[in-house]
Amino acid sequence: MRGVPAGRENARRRVMRYSNRCLACDTHNDPRDTECGVCGTPLSRADTEAAAPRTLPSPSPSPSMSSAAVPAPTGDHVDFSHGTFHAPVIGVQNNYPAPASAPADSWPRLTEVRRLTLGIRPVLRPGGEPDLAPYIRRDVDDELDRLLAHRLRTGGLVVVTGEPLSGTSRTAWAALRRVGGSRARVLNAQPGTDLSELPALLRGRDRSGTHVVWLDDLEGHLGERGMTAGLLAQCVHEGVLVLATMGDEAYDAHRFGDRPTARVLGMARTVELTCRWSEAELDRLAAADDPRLTDAARRRGPLGVTQFLAVGPELWEEWRRSRRPSARPGAYELVRGAVDMGRCGMTAALDVSAWLDLFDVHLPDVEEDVEWAALPRLGVCGLLVRGERPGTWRASEPLVAAALRSPDLPPLGPGAWWFAAEMASIHRPSDLAAVVEAGRADLLARGEEDDWDTVECLADLAVFVDDDADARHWFGRLADGRPDRAWLFADHLVRQGETTAAIGYYERAAQVGHLGSQEVLGRLLLEHAEHWLAIAAAGGSEAAATRLAALREALARNPATVKE
Repeated sequence: MRGVPAGRENARRRVMRYSNRCLACDTHNDPRDTECGVCGTPLSRADTEAAAPRTLPSPSPSPSMSSAAVPAPTGDHVDFSHGTFHAPVIGVQNNYPAPASAPADSWPRLTEVRRLTLGIRPVLRPGGEPDLAPYIRRDVDDELDRLLAHRLRTGGLVVVTGEPLSGTSRTAWAALRRVGGSRARVLNAQPGTDLSELPALLRGRDRSGTHVVWLDDLEGHLGERGMTAGLLAQCVHEGVLVLATMGDEAYDAHRFGDRPTARVLGMARTVELTCRWSEAELDRLAAADDPRLTDAARRRGPLGVTQFLAVGPELWEEWRRSRRPSARPGAYELVRGAVDMGRCGMTAALDVSAWLDLFDVHLPDVEEDVEWAALPRLGVCGLLVRGERPGTWRASEPLVAAALRSPDLPPLGPGAWWFAAEMASIHRPSDLAAVVEAGRADLLARGEEDDWDTVECLADLAVFVDDDADARHWFGRLADGRPDRAWLFADHLVRQGETTAAIGYYERAAQVGHLGSQEVLGRLLLEHAEHWLAIAAAGGSEAAATRLAALREALARNPATVKE
């Protein structure tokens, strides 16, 4: 052999000749081995005899080697420490690393992706509910499911478009969860992500799996290093679904004309959403068992369901933070009055002065505070919304709904309930019964514990709805526990035409120093005196006639008598 010394070549040939070759892995073993030291395959007797030396005698054992038994090699490790060598030996070991997996095969699985990282807006969860309310199927879901199922097989772009806050992200993701399967892998590309490396990420992927590229707000992913027509064509070639969302205005701005983005969107299949729900969708909403969805069904007013759910957390958080001294504490107080009336169930809009009267506060920049509070958030509505009459305002329904379910606000006091009933009786009589019912339910426990302000309010609420029996119950309880307020029961009895019965309650209050009761009691007693003296004089009593004349002269008038 050219280039190899003759001595070394002869040694190599001798090793090859006298080695015990494994036919399974083509490894040369010691002639005395009964199994392959690399793969463990048993060496046949024919192999051993064929490999045994036939011309040279076996050399005697080296005196320096131990006569102890040499353990058989196992696995892929060959131990030469106890071997006997008669010539130079060349050993070769080949290591074959496992092929590296494609980066796309390490993308998170569909069930591992948090929905709030996908552009889906959370809803308020003051009661410990999940961040997202249960999904309500939209009318477009069947069409979207068919599109996704097809593009999951063939690859390509599907775009869900819609009005602002119409729920495009939630609808698209819900469809992917239904159709994609739990083992699908998803690349959730954030705005500004360099998508030019996408083909390299997909190269060598496991084609038996499902890979999806998620692009929320697609307009933020278009451009030279974003989603281009060429890149989309490669995704189609790879059989990869690109699922995206886009607002209607952004879609129209990029879809038409000769710009590069029009080529991308021209390759897409689209599904359109609207904030206005169909009757079938509203029926499914009404059947949902979630308080946030119940609020949306009952309180959304002119807003769409998804708008109501999305804007509520924004309004709540901004109003809550406005109470800081460095923010807008005046606007916070102004809105608080409107919110409290909404919590009471009063839907009428009121003059700003009414909200200020509720808390007896003076705000130096009322007009500026109103302007800030009325500014629409997310293009939907503000903290305050205009009423039917000029200069009137009320709290927006998403904010009221958030306040009703928040554990952070203190309970409404009896003064707020009385004020709400008073305003409802004047400005929105149709609200009065609901306000009173809610107030009674809220205050009853405190009234039973003899919180006297609450007891008084419960009596007044009964009066608002002409519930005389309940009014007498609470007024009587108040008179027994607080004699200084017994005059309230007396006033109620007078309004019912029961002046004689009222005198006793005026007297209770008068005896503990209530000045108004003392004056009213004196007047009523004079009127009663005149009434009975007149009857006695008519019956022939001269003394009664004399006293009657003196009394009438003292009164300098002739008031109507009070009959039993």
